[in-house]
Amino acid sequence: MVFQYDMALGAAIAGMYIFMIVWFIINILILIWVYKDAKERDMSPILWVIVVFFCGICGLIIYLIVRK
Repeated sequence: MVFQYDMALGAAIAGMYIFMIVWFIINILILIWVYKDAKERDMSPILWVIVVFFCGICGLIIYLIVRK
């Protein structure tokens, strides 16, 4: 019985790690896209990457509203 709980706990922890890795990769891809898009639109790419990095999804929404 204890072995089953250990397996379930291990699977849950592995799932959390996979979720964190996927979330990290998605955030990196969003930051790269914001940088390239801001650069193409003659906006400050570094500023917008910092805003999106620290504000997350809210920063991305602000960028999408404000961009030229």
